[in-house]
Parts: sequence; structure tokens; C-alpha cells
Amino acid sequence: MLFNKVEEIAESLSPAERTLWAYIQANLDSISFENGLSLAKKSGVGPNTVSRFLRRLGYKGIKSLKEELRDDVRVKSLLNATILDRVEQHSDDLRDHFNAEIDALISFWAQIGTQHWRDIVERVSAAEAVFVCGFQTIRGLAEDFANRLSLVRGQVEFLDLYSGVLGSWIDSLDKRCCVILIDIAPYADAGIAFANNCIQRDTDLVLFTDEYGIAQHINTPYTITMKTKTGLALESTSGLTNALNMLLHYVASSHKGELKERLKAYKARVGSLNLYRS
Repeated sequence: MLFNKVEEIAESLSPAERTLWAYIQANLDSISFENGLSLAKKSGVGPNTVSRFLRRLGYKGIKSLKEELRDDVRVKSLLNATILDRVEQHSDDLRDHFNAEIDALISFWAQIGTQHWRDIVERVSAAEAVFVCGFQTIRGLAEDFANRLSLVRGQVEFLDLYSGVLGSWIDSLDKRCCVILIDIAPYADAGIAFANNCIQRDTDLVLFTDEYGIAQHINTPYTITMKTKTGLALESTSGLTNALNMLLHYVASSHKGELKERLKAYKARVGSLNLYRS
């Protein structure tokens, strides 16, 4: 563990290494976004200090440090102690948490209209088949999104890897497919393995995730990262929900030609089943 390793060499740390360590402790949540040079610049030390410090701790560069921190996040994010600490630390005034939620949404909104966002919309809109995956605590959000997306375009399915029956996935191997993976810490190993399998097969992979760093294990350019740590008892999924709602809206807009007929057919089918109160 990182803290145990530093404790073993604490007495021999140089002033520059102490400065670097203080920065790392204060910014553990964002280390996954850093490289050696950016970490040196932000902490105010030289690149050689970063390299030497990591080497003394037994890390083969910053990548191995990130991997260890990712594993720590996976373990700690659902521990009762962490949840209790957050609950005990908050006051009755939740404005700071609410502002953190707003800041996360503002950061996402800045991406709307960029080429990066347009590329993601195009991949989801133009695919012959779309598969949506989500695991563990995020599975419900992913399955709900798949159901809603299927209303505005055809050939959309929630893919349950744990079911062991992937007939629709097999049937689509000769089609232009897009997989939308939604996952937050603690990440599912099955999701990472499946994502990399999709990339190897040249399947478009769109990733919606949190700030903890799963993107470093999945090499897809179509990634939306949302801040989920806003001070609440559990990481917030509101930003991800908003981002997925926006994706649905943009995909629906790109399918205007068929959307009218699709909704007309939907209304006729649902109306005949009397599923909803009028």
C-alpha cells in the first residue's frame, strides 16, 4: 500500500520529496489523470524528483502507482467505514455537495458541441446494432438507458454478460456495432475484459465512467468522464444520468426521419395492451 511504503522511508525523504508527497496526499483522486511531467509541474518539483520518489517506493513509473491507487479505490469505495466517514463529516447544509454536483454538470456541458461529442453521437447513431453494458451498482442505470434508447432507434439491447447467453451479440458479429459501457468504481473486471475484446474486434466502444481512472485500462477515444465524488455518502450518478439523457436526445435528433413512424408504431402497440392509465 502506498501509505505504508512511504512510512518506511519517511525519515529519509528529501525536502523536494516531502513536497511531492504532500501534493499526492492532497490530490489522490486526480492522480489517475497525471503523467510524470504534469505531476512534477503541479507539485512544484523536478521530473527527476518524481522518478526517484516512485523508484524508491518500488513503482515502475507512475503507471504502476495509478494501478495500485485504482485497486485501493475499488476496495475502499464500498467499505462501510468510508460511507460512515462521509456521513459523519457532512453538515445539515448540503450546499457544498449541491454545488459540486452543478460543477460536474457544467464540466460535462462544456463538451457538448465539440468534435469529441459529435463523434460519439455519430457512432451510436450510425451503428447497425447498439449494445449497452453496465455492472454491479450501475447495472440498473445502464439497463434503463438501453430501454429508453431503444424507443428512439432500432436494434438496441442491454447485454448481460453474466447471463452466459449472448445470442444477439453473436448474431451481430458481421454488423457495424457500437457498445456503450457504463461503469464506476469499483470497476467490474468483466467489463474491462469485454471492452478490450470489443476494441480488438474493431467494434466502436463508447465509455461513460467516473474520475477514478478506468479509462487508463480501456483504450477508446470515445470516453465521457463525469465527476462522481461530490461529498455524498456514495458516489453520485446524477452526472452520468444527465450525460446519457443528452446522448439519447442527440441520437433521437439524428433519427428524425424514422422517429415519427417508430413512435406511431409504439403508441399503437402499447395502446392495444392497455399497459398505462389514460
